[in-house]
Amino acid sequence: MKSRFAVSVLSWLARMPAPVADATGRLIGRFVHRKGSRNQRRTQINLALAYPDMPLKDRLELERQSLKDLGEKAARLARVWVLGSENPDQLRDPEDLDDWNQAIEAGEGMLLLVPHLGNWELLGGWVAEHGVLNAMYRPARLQGVDELILNGRVAQGYQMHPTNVKGVAGLLKSLKKGEIVAVLPDQEPDLDGGEFAPFFGVPALTMTLAHKLAQKQPSAAVFIAAAVRLDARHYQVVLQRLPGFGAQPTQAGLTQMNLAIESLVRRYPEQYQWEYKRFQTRPDGEPSPY
Repeated sequence: MKSRFAVSVLSWLARMPAPVADATGRLIGRFVHRKGSRNQRRTQINLALAYPDMPLKDRLELERQSLKDLGEKAARLARVWVLGSENPDQLRDPEDLDDWNQAIEAGEGMLLLVPHLGNWELLGGWVAEHGVLNAMYRPARLQGVDELILNGRVAQGYQMHPTNVKGVAGLLKSLKKGEIVAVLPDQEPDLDGGEFAPFFGVPALTMTLAHKLAQKQPSAAVFIAAAVRLDARHYQVVLQRLPGFGAQPTQAGLTQMNLAIESLVRRYPEQYQWEYKRFQTRPDGEPSPY
């Protein structure tokens, strides 16, 4: 029942006129992320950790804008999964494509680090236009939603891999074939799959998968990538190359990666997914802030 209802809502949002769908998403967001909700509390905690010196008034406004964006994002992501090429949200190329074009022409593989910022689903379609795009996929909790997302990504040209040892081997094989591999670098991993590295000055358990892939295919180009919203209907691809990422020791590589993500988030803080429990696991037995 929950699965069918969720799919119906997402499909309904996707097919509504875009301005109405965005407004409806914001209304839903206000209810789901109301004061005292889990998402509101997590966002508040994360912003306090990331911006301890920001005046409280400004931080509360950023919290409001972030949760507003999160509610609207439901409609915007649904349009990618359901509408495909008929999506009214338009994506513009990066301002500078030189590094990207050189990496594509080199054919040595490309590793994309895609944080939870902007519209990462819209970004996937753009990337798939430039080469074979590979990504890992953890099934959604609701079967119908899982099928909706998976079908939408496959329609865009994704090659999906399971989130297990077999999937990691598949990503590495694809990278060595010169294909594009996308990884979500700001998800907290299991303890054996991560190390602590600073994120907004706070130790954060950070996945080592991306660094290990870069070490095993050192000739692959590594980019931070996002699709950031410019206005109601337009997004733009933002790319930042990470030179020497795989050649560094693990701790240095993770620090470089987190600092690059942080730099991007600071430019577009209201478009980041702040309600995620990014600092859940603490070093040395520190209590969770959540």
